[in-house]
Amino acid sequence: MSEKNEDQRAIDNSTLIDLIKKLSTAGGVPINFKQADPVRVDTTGRLNAKTPVSIAFPPCPEELLALIKTTGVPQQDKDEVTLYFDEYFKFGRHTILIEDPKKPGGSLADHLDSELLKCLSPGPVITSPGARAAGPTVWPTDCCFCPSCATLDGNRNPPPSPLTTIPALRRLFIGDLVWLFYFERMGIFKMLGVLLDSFATQGDFPISNGALNQPPGIKDDIVALVLEAGVRLFKMGLSSTVRDRDSSYRRCLGWTSDVGRKIGLEGVVNREFAGELNRFVLHAIDFYNTRRMAVAIRGSAAPAPPPSVATLRTIRDTIDVLKKRFEAFDYGRNYFNTLNGILWVIAGMSLIRELREVIGIPPVYDKPHEYIPAAYAALVMKGKATAGESNRYTVHAECARNGRDILLDLEVINHEDALPGGELERWLDQVEAKIEGYRTAYRTLTGIDLGAPGTPMVEQQV
Repeated sequence: MSEKNEDQRAIDNSTLIDLIKKLSTAGGVPINFKQADPVRVDTTGRLNAKTPVSIAFPPCPEELLALIKTTGVPQQDKDEVTLYFDEYFKFGRHTILIEDPKKPGGSLADHLDSELLKCLSPGPVITSPGARAAGPTVWPTDCCFCPSCATLDGNRNPPPSPLTTIPALRRLFIGDLVWLFYFERMGIFKMLGVLLDSFATQGDFPISNGALNQPPGIKDDIVALVLEAGVRLFKMGLSSTVRDRDSSYRRCLGWTSDVGRKIGLEGVVNREFAGELNRFVLHAIDFYNTRRMAVAIRGSAAPAPPPSVATLRTIRDTIDVLKKRFEAFDYGRNYFNTLNGILWVIAGMSLIRELREVIGIPPVYDKPHEYIPAAYAALVMKGKATAGESNRYTVHAECARNGRDILLDLEVINHEDALPGGELERWLDQVEAKIEGYRTAYRTLTGIDLGAPGTPMVEQQV
């Protein structure tokens, strides 16, 4: 549709609404206009349909995540750490699927030496659907990429009511890197580092190796083994490192963490992502403010006026540029760095939860918004472990969740449908709480209002 036709359609809609309103009050009794619920955009179903990425899983997830128990636990009985696990993982055999009917390029036999394939014995790491009569071919060997009993299959970003699509996301997106960034900023890696160092060398806290239980129990043994796995991976350089994470923040988001800034990495910085994300939030906030003002002027009984076509076009163009910057996530080790970092965040939070009494946090503080700030005070700030401010957890978690979910939706919405009543407007309606929540939490966190005109460079930009 041409620009002239789009503008004319907006004028016609507004004129028609005014005419109906006048007719409805001609008899002296106004009609109470009630807008029909908009058709929701099922972004969850579209994300579920995204093909998984063939990725080698980080080492030792079975040990690092051993303190998570989800199967057989009612949903209402799961704590927040377990719910974070559910947002990303499931326990089960992880298969790297190379031969996929949707992927062109033939089979393993078309690309690997026949003698190499003869040497390999069938195993659980990579299998070929549609195996030949001789049995499935397997590559690489499990002595290089060990079989994993955890796999990506998360329930994050559920759809709005009345949609009932069950999330089952089997891959990561750039929004998940944003989630990781805010949990790093929360201090999870700093706290985990102190716990591992205390267990391995410093001895600042009396962390049992399982021998102190009277009578002997198994829980301390499991905690000690999880810590031992973490220490070994750290010594081997296989843990999630500051350098790896900061490299991905810079290359994908144009951001850096406080510790990442100190190491001064050089390389490509995706500055356009950071700038366009800020502009998108600013334009979306302006869209909501303009609509609220129009509704206030016209009254809540009247239908909301159609949004400005120019406003929707501005948001459309901003999203178009922003989505082009998502591509950086698909290069190099960014995907693996994100996966490894998320795994260590959840493992770290489960260790903090189990060891909170050892570091001096009262057992009554059993929720993350209580024990995470207290653990940060005890482990990082070296102060007395008290409940203290809960903002460290709640505000970072709000930024992480809302920022991630908005970017997940942007992966799949049809932002080109920018006419009044189109998919872009309907999606903006259903994510208003998330965009406003991200703005509010970020302002509380940094003092910077992303919805203010002329917003300065945000805190985490390189």
